[in-house]
Amino acid sequence: MPGPEAGVTLGGREMGGPMSERRFEWGGLSADRADYVTAAEALAMLEVLAIAHTDLDVATELRDGAARARFARGGRWAVVSTPGSRWFSVETDTGHHTQLVDTTSSKDESARLLAVYVDIAEAYVRGDAAPARAGVLGGTALTVDVNGRPVVLTPSFGRRVKALFGR
Repeated sequence: MPGPEAGVTLGGREMGGPMSERRFEWGGLSADRADYVTAAEALAMLEVLAIAHTDLDVATELRDGAARARFARGGRWAVVSTPGSRWFSVETDTGHHTQLVDTTSSKDESARLLAVYVDIAEAYVRGDAAPARAGVLGGTALTVDVNGRPVVLTPSFGRRVKALFGR
């Protein structure tokens, strides 16, 4: 068995080197792609976007390979997370969420998408959410007005099943 300094052969190509230098890249994107946004770059973007929300409690961090920003006021909170490129999400204290998977976004598109997801979190925390039915599996979705556009935050699958069975 090769030692930790050996690379990995995938499809006839030698990949990696020492294990300490190899990284898993979400979606198969390599770090040398010109439009790739790293989690550290996304964290820097989140920190800049958070400056505009001085009336909210904002905490940013890198966790599990993703940049995260938690926006809160009182007991209400929403977390924006992204590994930099590929997917963007908002999760709320009520278990509602929205997510976008986009494996082809450029750095500029990723920055715009991140700003939109910060706006969604901010609108939710400020209390601009209205309940709505979440479809056949039950549960209540939340509609958040983000700059005049409705965004639907859906409950997790587990919450929808529990609502269906009245638990």
